[in-house]
Amino acid sequence: MKILFYFGGFAPIGGIETFCKNLLCYLETKKYDCRLVCWGQKSSMIQKMGKSNIKIIRSPWQWGCKWNAPDWLLLPLGIQQSKNADVIFFGKLFSNKILKKIKSQISDRTKFVYMTPYKPVVPETIIEKTHLLETLDLFDLILVQVSAFQDDLRQIGYKGRIELVPYMSHHLSPIQPLPTMESGLKIGYLGRLVEDKNIPLLLESFTCFQQKYLQLSVTETPQKLPSLHIFGDGHLRGQLEQMAEKRGIKSFVVFHGSIPNSQVSEAIASCHLFAFTSRVEGQPLAALEILSYGRPIVASNVGAFPEMLLESRFGKLVESATPENFAHAILEVANLLKEQVILPETVRAAYLEQHSANQVGEKYEKLINSLY
Repeated sequence: MKILFYFGGFAPIGGIETFCKNLLCYLETKKYDCRLVCWGQKSSMIQKMGKSNIKIIRSPWQWGCKWNAPDWLLLPLGIQQSKNADVIFFGKLFSNKILKKIKSQISDRTKFVYMTPYKPVVPETIIEKTHLLETLDLFDLILVQVSAFQDDLRQIGYKGRIELVPYMSHHLSPIQPLPTMESGLKIGYLGRLVEDKNIPLLLESFTCFQQKYLQLSVTETPQKLPSLHIFGDGHLRGQLEQMAEKRGIKSFVVFHGSIPNSQVSEAIASCHLFAFTSRVEGQPLAALEILSYGRPIVASNVGAFPEMLLESRFGKLVESATPENFAHAILEVANLLKEQVILPETVRAAYLEQHSANQVGEKYEKLINSLY
């Protein structure tokens, strides 16, 4: 069977890009003929897929373009590749005109599949709702990562086929023990430094957490105070560094910048737990990777986190995202780690029960085969 991932812009680093790479590499091992159509710069992920015999059809158009110009410039290549595909996975919701153009040029037998990376946006007007449903109705199958997203699509009025299946993480590396507490508790964050991730709240929560920690640990020396390690980059980094300095926590917050995929496991292993204060989320692949390496998570009540953190071994969900509530949740998880109620091995075991690469890959295979 010929599988085409029609992706649009393929960032050098990102959750859905990593998921795409993981799934395509898995399907290639199962003897599917896999191709990726995208635009954007070269990246290590694209190179790795090429080495795995996945055919890459890439437009070198770069970021920052208006009027969806890169998507339109990619269209001739996309149509050419779509004509030979049995199933086309779309990594973004392209404009109705682009999707109809592709549909008009290919066989009726070719199936359209849309993978929603985020919670669906509810249309504000009847015209917007009609236009969105007209676009969604072009797909034979829509894949969502959590049941809440499925409910949102039904409330909008979509009546087509929806299937629930998580993102596919990577194959596991050997689990690493927790760092020693001699240098203090290490709290991590892994992701982009953009507005949706709400890093200012993370900095405020860390400040509050330090105060709570000091009240409970009056004998701790400054060298053993908790530290916050931010792995990732983005246009807000300068503002966030200034904010850390103004709050007097600069010496306890480390901005590591963007890290290559080859160093992600090392970064995760260097921390005791991770915190996510996002305003908007889908199913963050970074969170799945963190759990796979045996580290618990404290997260806001958005996106896939409510369902992901139902398992108590995974960490703690913060229902109301305030600095006080986040600080309290981090303290709770830190105490569970200290008391060895949560261990890397227990987190890894819970992860494997739900998200192992082979288990998730088999779900995608069954869905693909069910289209015919």
